Amino acid sequence: MKNKSLITCIIPTYNRASLLSDAIESVIKQTYNNWELIIIDDGCTDNTPDIVRNYRDKDKRIRYFKNPNKGGNSARNYGIKKAKGNYIAFLDDDDISLPKRFETQLYTIDHTSAEFIVSGYEVRDRKSNKLINSYVNELKAKGAGFPSRWLVSRDLLMNVGGFDESMPAMQEVELSYRLAEVTTFTLHSEIVSIIFPTSNSISLNKENAIAGKLRLLEKHETKMPKLEAASWYFSIANSYLSIGEYEKSVPFFAKVLLLDDQNFYTNAVKFIKSLRFIAASVKLVFELLANNFS
Repeated sequence: MKNKSLITCIIPTYNRASLLSDAIESVIKQTYNNWELIIIDDGCTDNTPDIVRNYRDKDKRIRYFKNPNKGGNSARNYGIKKAKGNYIAFLDDDDISLPKRFETQLYTIDHTSAEFIVSGYEVRDRKSNKLINSYVNELKAKGAGFPSRWLVSRDLLMNVGGFDESMPAMQEVELSYRLAEVTTFTLHSEIVSIIFPTSNSISLNKENAIAGKLRLLEKHETKMPKLEAASWYFSIANSYLSIGEYEKSVPFFAKVLLLDDQNFYTNAVKFIKSLRFIAASVKLVFELLANNFS
């Protein structure tokens, strides 16, 4: 490999000392050695400082900063500003990077002159290590989520302004849309990271996710192909259904039908509407029965 550039890996963390060690270890075990690890403490009240100190005492490539209670977006931006590397690799504190992540991503940059690498990743159950899903070359839109599989030029991140700290969720997808305006993503077909669903993850908070998707559309819908915008509205509508907010889902299904110029979602929307009608009818029957026998 000709390129010996310094890679800065940034881990924002908040009260996950029990998981953080695995993330740190996965960086230490990289086959590519020219890296630095920046850990940003977002106001931890557990033993995170002790965990990090133990690693930092053994490996001077590990740096530790506090950016208390400003959120993950601010923590990542703080890490970008502190980074010395030419390239940035993000890693969430509940994920891990596979040993050849940096090596294979930098190799791809060597052979493509890319500024933004989007690699494959796996989703696994933490307790059993059972594979839930695997994603390789699945990117079919302008946005790219899950930054734990990215490698991106630091200069490029600085030029577009980093993460939008006002986003309640979907912040990495929102950033990727701004990156897409100035560069083309290079897909990298190797699995480089493992993502473990965590119960208190912001990405699993459905109300935050809805708010994030709405903000994403507010900022970038005009830059999206119609079908891509339709997919986001479909996701929002389904999220409302999943939390029992049936009436709130209706205008978003309507937007799907307006935007879906390829009839990709039309049958699905009709099916969901029919289920909703059946559910409403059953509810009405039970209400009538209850009134008759009261």
